[in-house]
Amino acid sequence: MLLRSVSAREGLLWVRFGFACLRRRPLQALLLVLAYAAVIGLLPLLPLLGGVLSLGATQLTTLGFMQASRDIAQGRPAWPDVFLTAFRGPPRRMRSMLLLGLLYALALLAALGLSSLADGGALLRMILFSAAPSKAVIEHGALRQAALVTMLAYLPVSMAFWFAPPLVAWWGMGVAQALFTSFLIVLRNLGAFVLYVLQWWGLFAAALVLSMLAAGLLHAGAGQGMLLVLPLSLVLYAPFTLSFQASVYSLLGEPPPPAA
Repeated sequence: MLLRSVSAREGLLWVRFGFACLRRRPLQALLLVLAYAAVIGLLPLLPLLGGVLSLGATQLTTLGFMQASRDIAQGRPAWPDVFLTAFRGPPRRMRSMLLLGLLYALALLAALGLSSLADGGALLRMILFSAAPSKAVIEHGALRQAALVTMLAYLPVSMAFWFAPPLVAWWGMGVAQALFTSFLIVLRNLGAFVLYVLQWWGLFAAALVLSMLAAGLLHAGAGQGMLLVLPLSLVLYAPFTLSFQASVYSLLGEPPPPAA
């Protein structure tokens, strides 16, 4: 494994990699996103722990999207069974991946718990239980403040967990070592990640603006305008998730052959 430091401009190439994967396998890429949305959308419906399971499952799906990118880059098809990648390695790595998912869910709950100081737990209930926030919370800006607190608390979490799934599943690291290594790599290449995030933020914002403009030209209402946003967001979310693997190639190198 290589631990590289790259220029900030490298982050722009990661975005291009995601679109290259989409061009190679457009239907399969969109099918992956739909399958992901179905799983993450249905898990919160389970009683008691459904919301927590949906948070923890993102570590497994992140690894799945990375595997899909590897398959597409190497000319192989990428079907939704890539989301089972975490369960195909040695038992020790599989247990580590499950522990990683649990820790990720706990870290997000902690970040949301901090946001409860601003809105009394409205954002936490909305994410975990799909409970609509009260009108007063929205009008007084408490929900916006809670989202800002959550975002700031989530930044170090995202740095620690960005490379943790491939480090555990492909390189065989322990959970603690993978989290520390991931945080260190992101910190050393913060410029590349800032450009990467800013470009994706700009693309999604542009999609939203274009959808609203199209809705205005068609004299469509707000509900119909959202119907235009959804397909554009879906098309953008596919290359976004497939671009994760580009940072792995860039900063860690080619993953080793699958372990027996």
